[in-house]
Amino acid sequence: MSPTTATIAEAAYAFFSHARFARAMSILVIATALGTHLLRSVVGVAGLTAIVVSELVLCGLMLIARRRVVRWNAFLPISLAVFIAWCTVSYFWSYYPKASLVGIASQLSFAVLALAISSTRDTIQLIRAIGDVLRVFLATSLTLEIFAGVLIDGPIEFLGIRGNLVNGEGIQGVFGSRNAFMLVSLIALVTFIIEWRTKSVTREVAGWSVLGAALCVLLAASPVGFVTALVVVVVAALLFALRKMEPSVRRGTEIAAASAAGLGLIVAWALRGSILEALSSSEVLQYRLSLWSEELRLAAMKPLEGWGWVGLWPRKTQPFTVMNSGSGDIHNSGLNIYLDAWLQVGIVGLALLLILLGFAFARSWSLATSKKSEIYLWSPLVLSLLLVSGLAESTALTEWGWFFVVLIVARSSAELSWRRTKD
Repeated sequence: MSPTTATIAEAAYAFFSHARFARAMSILVIATALGTHLLRSVVGVAGLTAIVVSELVLCGLMLIARRRVVRWNAFLPISLAVFIAWCTVSYFWSYYPKASLVGIASQLSFAVLALAISSTRDTIQLIRAIGDVLRVFLATSLTLEIFAGVLIDGPIEFLGIRGNLVNGEGIQGVFGSRNAFMLVSLIALVTFIIEWRTKSVTREVAGWSVLGAALCVLLAASPVGFVTALVVVVVAALLFALRKMEPSVRRGTEIAAASAAGLGLIVAWALRGSILEALSSSEVLQYRLSLWSEELRLAAMKPLEGWGWVGLWPRKTQPFTVMNSGSGDIHNSGLNIYLDAWLQVGIVGLALLLILLGFAFARSWSLATSKKSEIYLWSPLVLSLLLVSGLAESTALTEWGWFFVVLIVARSSAELSWRRTKD
């Protein structure tokens, strides 16, 4: 190797292995994941694809430069690898192979990006990066909503902003729908409270951030979001109570809480007919029931293996056009992560997804109740938001929702992996 080549190689190694580059990449990757709707609206699918590919290359170079400090034995959780592998091999029996290739590429891309920043940043650094990005996105959303709803009194069509700020029908921000905006705002609220509790930012920044996120939650006016928020408040209260208990008492309380939750689910399932009848006047529920009925009908045709992984639904591809026509509207997802997973990758894929989410929740819950630092509360609370909202949205299966799932899976696995213990 010539002296010039050696100098360039050393400079490149120093650049890609530097902590500042890792921080910049974490912010850039998180911003891209959360901004998929915005980027797709502004630069198109081709532009978004180019950005993601560029980030994959940069993350690859970063991992190569930091290969001596990355814990490769715990880099990829086994449960995550198995679920992704099943989604990938579903291409071979997919009813829509071209669409499956796109969906698999998207799933793998966001998973790799999440794994890359998870392996190079610790939990508090990730929370800080997520908080910084969310502040910008929420501020941008409110600014655009004020512009649309007050100044021009009309929609911003290409961003999907309807200008509903004044009439109270729920705002979308730069996330495409009020449900997505509500979920992002709830994640932001959790993140900002963790920042405040851990003194990661100044009191003024934390205070204004919490108030801004709470305002966004209210302005989103999403029934799905409000129900999700209520459930997660209960989860948060239980976590804070458990953290103050002695280990012996904590275990019994956890068993009692899990039993109560299980009993509640059994009762709800037994009374599902009466519950649905009582809520049948809701347009939001009717809208979903029609779609879920079509999903169940089609999933029953290929119950074991599913129709093939696709992620976001391609609107001009069968059988999604059938479901959209049957429900009377156009959807890009199944509006339920569990039914959506069953439809696309069958009962096997759904079981693998539940195992993946179950391990992640159990590990993050264990860390949150046993570790002293409150940073460990972030993972179970955000995962709870994604899982509960998953009963009425499929956000956790694609793009930024999937990115957060992989991030939580990777961080909880890195902290409690048996491979780390063995190492």
